[in-house]
Amino acid sequence: MNQLLFNLEAATVLRDRCIKQVADNNIHFLEVARNVARRIAMRQGEVTSDDVRRECQLEPLHHNAWGAVFRGKEWQAVGYRTSHIVSRHGGSQKVWRLR
Repeated sequence: MNQLLFNLEAATVLRDRCIKQVADNNIHFLEVARNVARRIAMRQGEVTSDDVRRECQLEPLHHNAWGAVFRGKEWQAVGYRTSHIVSRHGGSQKVWRLR
């Protein structure tokens, strides 16, 4: 029988550590992707990860770096939308606005 460990604090610490690691290894990509996200947000009022992927001309060294694009205090999550990226299998994504 599988034993699952339920510990939100430990899960959050591990998540943040992993995001920091992937962000540290993709500094140039994140700079470019965040600038794309800001431009879209200023133009449309809000932005999703799909929007950034559509317009960003640069790929990260690791695909998990996409998850770090909206980290930081300048972004506020304002809702959810379904992703149209095939590999996301119709999963939901946050909708973001600049603060």
